[in-house]
Amino acid sequence: MLQIRELLGKIDAEIPFSKAESWDNVGLLIGDMSSEVTGILTTLDCTLEVVQEAVAKHCNTIIAHHPLIFSGIKRIENKGYGAVIHALIKNDIQLIAMHTNLDAYDRGVSAMIADKIGLTKQQILLPAEREMAKLQIFVPHEHAEPLKRALAEAGVGRIGDYSDCFFQLEGQGQFRPNESASPYIGTSNQLEVVDEIKLECVFEPHLQQQVEATIHTAHPYEEPAYDIYRFKVTDQFGTGIRGELETGIKAEEWLLHVKEQLGIQTLRIIGDSSKMISTVGIISGAGVSYMKEVAATGVDLFLTGDIKYHEAHDLLMTGLLTADIEHYSEQVMIAGLKDLLQSFGCTQVEASEHATHPFKAI
Repeated sequence: MLQIRELLGKIDAEIPFSKAESWDNVGLLIGDMSSEVTGILTTLDCTLEVVQEAVAKHCNTIIAHHPLIFSGIKRIENKGYGAVIHALIKNDIQLIAMHTNLDAYDRGVSAMIADKIGLTKQQILLPAEREMAKLQIFVPHEHAEPLKRALAEAGVGRIGDYSDCFFQLEGQGQFRPNESASPYIGTSNQLEVVDEIKLECVFEPHLQQQVEATIHTAHPYEEPAYDIYRFKVTDQFGTGIRGELETGIKAEEWLLHVKEQLGIQTLRIIGDSSKMISTVGIISGAGVSYMKEVAATGVDLFLTGDIKYHEAHDLLMTGLLTADIEHYSEQVMIAGLKDLLQSFGCTQVEASEHATHPFKAI
């Protein structure tokens, strides 16, 4: 049976918790890493009713999009949020949060909304950048393969779904050892010319200390010659989703379809609703702070939630046609996350049937 730490490992391999924003609180919030998972319940928010649902469905693990705990807790009373925490602990239910790391995923919440409303040709709306490190090292010809194996074991040369990625070029290196040197090849005070291989490969920056230790262990030279430098690449993670409609259509006409598909109580339009649209940008939850970046992408319509009055005027000034689709439109992730977890090999996953919308339209 799967343990919580193994479940977290499966999730992290596909949707790294490290991709969450620095202010966020993701991962295991309540529970025991060694607990065995008897069942998983996915939900947008972890409320007392959701905990009771988990108990009834014999699920000892809840995975919520919105973290129950955001900041430090000074006391836990059996009321409000404290009652939810009390119920989780009393019933030995583990609580995991997948928030901005799931938002940043190309099959995450924005993509789930895009799927629901029928957008095609989906891609990350605002791709993130990430830092990578590149190693350039010189090694005698006969030691190139052992060094590559050692570096690969240390995590070097992994690009996407590929491992052992190296480029090599043959050449000659020269050096002159002094009296205090203990050269693997050569004689003190004599110039030595050696047939060498130049290896180039990339690795994640956090591995640098381990990589350098591997070089000094696996390389035959007393003083290996190598360079490491950092560079930026476009990440496969980012903010929001961009998609296309099958044919151009008036915004107000298509948004009626969106409202129905997402089960939105109120949908507010900012801008000319008679505009013909064919490309749509989505940032689930509250994404209006990205309005300038979204406008620069050239999408015809922007969908997000939680837009305030003055932000709506800013959108008008920006000229970005926008529809407020409510924060609760994220509820599509309840079923969407169930499907994702099952695709990662998780079994016994249930989608919560309890609505956690805090508003009622009258």
